[in-house]
Amino acid sequence: MIKLTKTQKTLIATSADLARIMRQILLRENKMKRQREHLWAIGLNDEFTLLYVELIAFGVPEKGKTKPMEIYRLALQKNATYLYLCHNRANADMAAQADDKKLTDRMIQVGKIVGIHLFDHVIINHKTEDHLSYADVGLLAELEKSLAWVPKFEQIKKIKKMAAEEAHKKAMVEVAKTLKKRKVDVNIISATTGLLISEIQKL
Repeated sequence: MIKLTKTQKTLIATSADLARIMRQILLRENKMKRQREHLWAIGLNDEFTLLYVELIAFGVPEKGKTKPMEIYRLALQKNATYLYLCHNRANADMAAQADDKKLTDRMIQVGKIVGIHLFDHVIINHKTEDHLSYADVGLLAELEKSLAWVPKFEQIKKIKKMAAEEAHKKAMVEVAKTLKKRKVDVNIISATTGLLISEIQKL
């Protein structure tokens, strides 16, 4: 997860707001790393306040191997309501490409299953402040009508199970925090919540 400054933990009212923050994050890196594609997932709460930014993939080959739960795992843990995808281009061409549309299409369907709305996919460039927003140009609405990645029954079951497990673990973490404040022995907390002792000690 990427560390955000206080000014970056802010309300995201437009795609330009997100593009500005992500460009700042990209410009923290050295010149060589800026030339490689990054894929980030950005979680927001129901008030459109930025919760986190997570680097999901670094480099085009890694982006192509991205699995849905790599993108949604932290969103579930952080109880995000909305999710943005963002990636950068090394060149000036920020047009939507086939592989990026395919990834977005798939993540829209997964978001529907786990109850997190994929709000936009934004493309940025470190050389210019221009950006492309799938939502602003109508591409996101077009992809939402696609049936290409509507999952089969077994896939739905697996995704729902994972989402339920993440929700349960989050609830047990809150229980563990409460018990820890009350000075309950960590072994008892572990037996009660199912969390590892090492996880409890970090709370």
